[in-house]
Amino acid sequence: MLNKLNKEFNFNRYALNLRAYRQELLASNIANSDTPNYKSLDINFSKILQSLLKQNYRNNKNDLTITSNKHISISNDDISDNYHKIIEKNYIFSDNKVNVDAEKINFVNNSLLYQMEIAFINNKFKTFMSVLKG
Repeated sequence: MLNKLNKEFNFNRYALNLRAYRQELLASNIANSDTPNYKSLDINFSKILQSLLKQNYRNNKNDLTITSNKHISISNDDISDNYHKIIEKNYIFSDNKVNVDAEKINFVNNSLLYQMEIAFINNKFKTFMSVLKG
């Protein structure tokens, strides 16, 4: 039961974590806008999310039965090992100085998408609770 719930919320978990990380990067860009030679940094959100979902699908596809304690299990936690590697491959470095107005717009846009994701998760929980209550 919990495994199914975990699978149901994997997409939301990845999206929310990436939004939070992107928010940190955008805030850092705004905070360092007056720092000499500082160049803005961002991530390719959709590309990273696709990579994480593909990796998650591959791990779930190889759902093997463990018949010995010497077998190595494949779990979703393996993704977290590669999480930072996937993000590092998808950094977007700017060649120009930080454009504060553009960074602020991206910051607000990302904040709204983050809040939308939380509202979506809350609605999903409400749906599950209404099904369980009957």
